[in-house]
Amino acid sequence: MRYPENRLKWTVQTAWFISIILVGCLSLTPRIEIPYQFSGADKLAHCLAYAWLAILPFFGFARMGTAFTGAFSMVPLGIGLEFAQKYVPGRDFSVADMIANGAGVALGIVVARYASKSRRLSKA
Repeated sequence: MRYPENRLKWTVQTAWFISIILVGCLSLTPRIEIPYQFSGADKLAHCLAYAWLAILPFFGFARMGTAFTGAFSMVPLGIGLEFAQKYVPGRDFSVADMIANGAGVALGIVVARYASKSRRLSKA
């Protein structure tokens, strides 16, 4: 039964890679106006995007150390993309966005650890 598990891990790794590219592309394109109803929507979007990027490694890598490395590597990605936005028309450098990205990574790690622990308990 290792084959289906390996295939699932490969699929999750591919989804993670595509998600990283998508976040990078969206971060480095000129701002598009998205209608939203509350003032914190931008920070919430940052938080949720980086939570997603931090969750995926826990389901795409067998070794916990590799998963943590993958998840934590999203912090420098978010910082780097914020610095790069200084040079993109219509985009601004924002420390608040960096904080939202980091909070998303932390949230993603907590959610992924809880979900993987629950999954292990249900298998037992």
